[in-house]
Amino acid sequence: MSGFHIGAKNGTEIAVFDDIFVDIGDDQSVSNALSTFSSHVKNLSDILEMSSRNSLLLFDEIGSGTEPNEGAALAIAILEEFYHKGCITVATTHYGEIKNFSASHPDFENAAMEFMKDTLDPLYKLHIGMTGDSNALYISKKMGIADNILKRAQHYINTKDYNYERVKESKIAKKKAIDNKTEEVSFKKGDRVMLLDKNDFGLVYEEIDSSNNITVFYKKQYIKVNYRRLKLYGKASDLYPEGYDLDQLFIEFKDRKLKRDIERGSKKALKKIYKESRI
Repeated sequence: MSGFHIGAKNGTEIAVFDDIFVDIGDDQSVSNALSTFSSHVKNLSDILEMSSRNSLLLFDEIGSGTEPNEGAALAIAILEEFYHKGCITVATTHYGEIKNFSASHPDFENAAMEFMKDTLDPLYKLHIGMTGDSNALYISKKMGIADNILKRAQHYINTKDYNYERVKESKIAKKKAIDNKTEEVSFKKGDRVMLLDKNDFGLVYEEIDSSNNITVFYKKQYIKVNYRRLKLYGKASDLYPEGYDLDQLFIEFKDRKLKRDIERGSKKALKKIYKESRI
C-alpha cells in the first residue's frame, strides 16, 4: 500500500492488515510485581482481546520465562486460539513441543534461520519447512564449557538417565576443615586490622556480632565489616601494655578529659554539659 516494488511471482497474494501486534523483549517491572513471564502473558491477554482475522502477530520466545512444560502447553493453546481467530502469526521458540506441534499441524509451518556453524554469525537465510536447532551444547562448547560436562548433558538429553551419585565424604570433610580453620580467627578490641576492600588499616572497636560483622574504627568513623574481609596485623595484647585503657584509641583527649572530670564531679564540666544541652 506504500508503492514498494516486491519481488514476487505472478499469482502471489499479499495480505493487508488492520493491526500489527508485537510481544518482544522483557517488560518485567519490580514496582508492578511483574515477572518476565507475567509481562508476556499480560501482552498476550490484551492481544487476544484486540486481534482479528486481519491482524498480524509477532511473538518472540512465546511461553518462555516459566516451567518449560507448562509454558510450552500454554503457548500451543494460545497459538491455536489465534489460528481459529484467523490471525497470521509468526512466533519464535526454543521449545521442542511447540516445534513438534507446528510440524504436525496441517496449517502451521516451521522455519529456521541459517547460521555459520563455526562462528555462529547469521547468514540471513530463512529455510521454510525446516525445524531449527537451538545448538545449546555447541554454543556452550564455544563459550568454554568442558567436554566432559557437555558429554553428560548429551547423555541426559538422550536417555534421561541422571547420575545421583553423592560426592565423596572426604571432599566434604576437607571443606569443613577449611571453614573451621577460618572460624578460629578472632578479633579483639584494639586489634590492628587491614580492611581488604580498602587496602588500608583500622582498629577493632567491637567484636564479632550475630551477623559475623565486626565494628572497625576507620578514618574517625565506625563501620561494620564482615570478618572475612579483615586481616589481623597486630593483636592489642602485643601492641599495648597490660591494663592499657583501649578507649583512648577511639576517644579524643578532650572527650576523655571531660569524661574524667564528670566522673569526679567537676562543677565546671557539669556546667559545660548543661550549657551544650541548652543550645
